[in-house]
Parts: sequence; C-alpha cells; structure tokens
Amino acid sequence: QIGLNLMQRGKSAKSRTVAISSGMEQVETACDSLLSMLNVIQAYVNDVVNGEKPADPAMGRFLMNLVSTVPKIDPEEFENMLNSNMKDLLMVIYLSNLTKTQLTVTEKLSTSKF
Repeated sequence: QIGLNLMQRGKSAKSRTVAISSGMEQVETACDSLLSMLNVIQAYVNDVVNGEKPADPAMGRFLMNLVSTVPKIDPEEFENMLNSNMKDLLMVIYLSNLTKTQLTVTEKLSTSKF
C-alpha cells in the first residue's frame, strides 16, 4: 500500500520523484487516513440516526460486519501491544540510521588519503 501511494504521488510530481518518508511518518499518515474514514462513517451514521438521510440496509450490514471484525482487546493489553510495536519500529529506525552512519564513515575512510 505504501509503495502504491508513493508511485501515485510520483505520477503527479513534476520531477517524477518523491521522498520516502520515515516509518513514523507512515504510521502518522495511516492514522490520519483511518481517522478521516472513521469521521466519514460517523457523520453518515449520525445523519441516518437524526433522520437527515434515509437508512440503507446494505450499508447497515456492511457497517455491522465491519464492527464485528474488530477484535475485542482489553485497553491495557492493546496499549502494551502498541508500545511493543512502537519500540520495534523505533529500533529498526535506529539500526537503519546506525547502518547509514557506518557506511558513510567507511566510505569517507576508504576515500581519504593519509
């Protein structure tokens, strides 16, 4: 999904290039996208409940299936799981930055003359 989004952004860019965002930026973008989709769903449900829009049985079944697929997790367990995954992501970012630094230092040492 992330790769497809990058290609779509590159398609409309004048130079046909895009910068790859960091892992945290990708998580933030995904959360923003999810939040906007939830806001659209919430607005639709509120409009139906308030009688501003007619109820669509197919949409109701779809939303019921969507809600039923969300796993029921204890909030504390979810927070621990999220923190664990965040720590893993931060460790991967740290290790990739460390590798980049090591490669830069090695390159400078190999090209420098003593």
